[in-house]
Amino acid sequence: MIMTLKQRFSLILAIILIGISAGLVAAALSWLIHTIEFFAFGHSEETYRIVTEDTTPTRRIISMMIGGIFVAVGWWLLQTKGRPIVGINQQINPETEAHRKPPMIENLSHSLLQIVAVGTGAPVGREVAPREIAAFFAGRISHWFAFDKDMRRVLIACGAAAGLAGVYHVPFAGAIFALEILLGVFSPLYAAIAFAISGIAVFVARLEISPEVFYVVGQMKGDWQQTLWAGVIGMLVGLPAAWFRQMSKKAEQTRAKGGQVLWTLPLAFLLTAVIAIWLPQILGNGRSAAQTAYWGVSLGLCSALLVAKTFVVLLTLRSGAYGGTLTPGLSLGALSGLWIGLIAQFIVPEADLLTATLAGSAAFLAVSMNAPLTAFALVVGFTGQGFDSYLPLSIAVACGMATATLLPKVKK
Repeated sequence: MIMTLKQRFSLILAIILIGISAGLVAAALSWLIHTIEFFAFGHSEETYRIVTEDTTPTRRIISMMIGGIFVAVGWWLLQTKGRPIVGINQQINPETEAHRKPPMIENLSHSLLQIVAVGTGAPVGREVAPREIAAFFAGRISHWFAFDKDMRRVLIACGAAAGLAGVYHVPFAGAIFALEILLGVFSPLYAAIAFAISGIAVFVARLEISPEVFYVVGQMKGDWQQTLWAGVIGMLVGLPAAWFRQMSKKAEQTRAKGGQVLWTLPLAFLLTAVIAIWLPQILGNGRSAAQTAYWGVSLGLCSALLVAKTFVVLLTLRSGAYGGTLTPGLSLGALSGLWIGLIAQFIVPEADLLTATLAGSAAFLAVSMNAPLTAFALVVGFTGQGFDSYLPLSIAVACGMATATLLPKVKK
C-alpha cells in the first residue's frame, strides 16, 4: 500500500487517537463495573479475587434481582423504541450507511447495560462492551479522516481489539485478536497498526487498571512430562469446548427479545442467584470460577461449578442478555482441566493440577473462540506465564483444536 506523506501523517494521528480513546473507554468501564460491584457486593474485583467472598445469599439475590429488572427494562426499551444497534462486525464490514455511522445513544446504552448486568452478578463476560464502544469511536475517528474502506476496516477492528487489551492489560493478545478474529488477515502494516493501537490503549488504561496479572497462578514447567500431560488435557477438553461454542451460538441466535425479556431476564437472574446460594463462584464474568479452579477445590465442588456455570451462562444468553463468552469459556476450561486432573490423580497421584487447569483454559478458549493464537496469548497474558509455559500451552491448544476439528469430520 503506497501512501503520500499526508496520508501517513493522518494514519499516525488516527492510530494515536484511536489508541487513546480505546484506553479511556477501558479505564472508564473498569471504573464503572468496580463501582457497581461495590454497591452490589460491598467490594469489587480490585480488592477481592473472588468478588462474592464475604457476601450473604440475601445480598446476592437482591443484587441480581435489581440488576435483572434494570437491564431487562433497558434492553426492552432499546429493542422497541430505539434505532437498530450496529455490531462490531457490521461496522467493520458495513453494508448500509447506518452500519457506517451507528447511532450513538443506542450503541453506547447497549454496551453500558452489559456492564451493569455483569457488575450485579450476571454470569457472562464483560469484554464485549469495551470492544463495542472502542469500535464505535474508532469508526468516528476513521470517518473524520476520510480513510478508504479498507483502512477504515482495519482501524475499527484494531480499535475494538484495543478495548479488550486495555480492560485486561494484554496488549499482545489484543493485537492478535484483531488480526486473527476480526480481520482474519496478517500483514506487516496491519500488525504494526494493531500493536500500536493496543499498546497505546493499555498504556492509557493504566489510569484506572492495575498492571498486575488478572489471575494469581503458579508458573508452569516446560518439561516433557508436563507437555505430554497438557496435550492429553487439550484432547479431552476439545469436544466439550466445541459443544459449548455451538450451544452459546444457538443461545445467542434464539435469545429472547422485545417484551419477552421483561420476564425472561429477571427470571434467569433469579434462578442464577438461587443456584449461587450454594455456588456463589458462578456469579460474574467467570473470574471467580477460574480463580477457584486455579487455587484448587474438591472433585465434588469442581463438578458442581462446571455444570452450574455452563448452565447459567447459556440460560442468561438465551433469556435475552448480551455479553461475552471469553472469560466464561476460560473459567470452564480451567474447571474442566481441574476435573480431569482430579480424576487422573486416582490413577496417577502425581498428576499436576496446575498444568491441567492452565492447559484446560488454553484449549477450551481456543476451541470455543475458534482462535488458537488469541487463546494462547490471552492465557499467557491473563496468568503471567513465563517462557517455560509456551511449549505445553501450545501443545494443549493444538490438541484441543485437532480434537474439535478432526473428530466430528471423522464421525460424519
